[in-house]
Amino acid sequence: MVTGAAAWVPVALLALPVVVAGPVALSGRRLRPWLWIAACAAALALAAAQAAAVLARGPIPALGGLRVDGLAAVMALLIAFLAFACSVYAAGDLPGAHAGEPERRARLEARLPAFTALFLVLESTLFWTVMTDDIVLLWVALEATTLASALLVSFYWDERALEAGWKYLLLLTVGITAAFFGCVLLYAGAAPHLGEASALRISNLARVADALPPHLALVACLLLLVGFGTKAGLAPFHPWVADAHAEAPAVMSAFLSGVIIKVPFVGLLRVWSVFGPRQPALEDALLALGGFTMLAGAALAAAQDDLKRMHAYSSVSQVGFVAAAIGLGAPFGHYAAVFFIVSHALAKGLLFLVTGAVTHAALGHRGLAALGGLGRGMPVTAALAGVGALSLAGMPPFGGFVAKLQVALAAADAGAWAVLAAAALASLLTMAYMTAMVQRTFLGAPRTPELALAPPREVPLPMLLGMALLAAGVVALGLAPQGLDGLLAMAAGDAGGR
Repeated sequence: MVTGAAAWVPVALLALPVVVAGPVALSGRRLRPWLWIAACAAALALAAAQAAAVLARGPIPALGGLRVDGLAAVMALLIAFLAFACSVYAAGDLPGAHAGEPERRARLEARLPAFTALFLVLESTLFWTVMTDDIVLLWVALEATTLASALLVSFYWDERALEAGWKYLLLLTVGITAAFFGCVLLYAGAAPHLGEASALRISNLARVADALPPHLALVACLLLLVGFGTKAGLAPFHPWVADAHAEAPAVMSAFLSGVIIKVPFVGLLRVWSVFGPRQPALEDALLALGGFTMLAGAALAAAQDDLKRMHAYSSVSQVGFVAAAIGLGAPFGHYAAVFFIVSHALAKGLLFLVTGAVTHAALGHRGLAALGGLGRGMPVTAALAGVGALSLAGMPPFGGFVAKLQVALAAADAGAWAVLAAAALASLLTMAYMTAMVQRTFLGAPRTPELALAPPREVPLPMLLGMALLAAGVVALGLAPQGLDGLLAMAAGDAGGR
């Protein structure tokens, strides 16, 4: 157990983005991107120090109901790393900086301070979500991420962006309301045994799990599944996913798919690790929902022409792997779930940044029917796209291969052959549409006259660096997965707060 000065690290990590959001937003247009990068770099350094402390000495109890165990440390580090990569990328492609018409560009540039501040506030709420040990505050933090995300999704403030932001806010608020009632039921069942204050602690759930009425625990967990599943984009709770990703700026799409749809799985992991073994129906529900989500998302992704919508539905498919892995249970399933979260966050964050680079260079085009031949003028972006696509398809030597192998081994160990079959079919579909994406975007000849007359050029260096950071993570996770093994194993074991 970590005590003393280290106990203040989670507090500092939580406070830093919020404290600097105002000064960063109020800084000048040229200085703002670099202050944003500096703030995200400082948060990444704190998250890395926190992870090292947890790995060396165990969980960190902190002020304000925070508790950082292996799972919280992994997720905080992932959030910080993706935020840093997005901030570097944004220095070369701030939303609205290349909007076309001068009047629209001026309007969007006037909103950039608010975008930067909201992004930092969102980062802080995500840290809060994964580090809190209070089940009600977990719900509050998730709702806070929804509010901040909805505003960022709506940044362009046109009809489609506002519709996407409103749909995101409405559907997720309805879903998260179900999770609130699940939290209330768990609290009501635990309070007589633990007292009112201790009943809110997620780390105390295992102590009273056997004392809770089975039907109360079952209903509470199913309500949490609806709420957290909506936030994660599990089918059939996914109608918001494609619109939100398609209309958001590139850095927000990367952050949304990379980590925002992953943080609800922290709650599911913690609750299912306690009640899943006691309620087989809960594990069966996640297995069924995960398998259905894998296939539905992959089929929808394969039918898309728009790159962003393809990647959005692909994320639906991939979170199905995470849900199924949680349903497979500890220890192998939970380890596979955490590994898959990390792998997919890096690969899909990379692909959304690549899509932003393509849109930036291709005069706003991002439909496969209009693209083609971009690899000649954008060889580095094309190579980075290949890394993300191959990882997502589950090809070695990238992180996605190890992640899918972990899920397959966990399914085989549990005898879940239907899940294994669904995963195999979804992976084949993923390979098909990822191959088509790379081929139709970067190979061949341009399919529109304007792109043929003005061939796209490579994007600015900051954008390439932001993408390269995530690509390096994808490769490192595939070539040396043992580098994170200790922390990931601790994360899987700590899911229930044990």
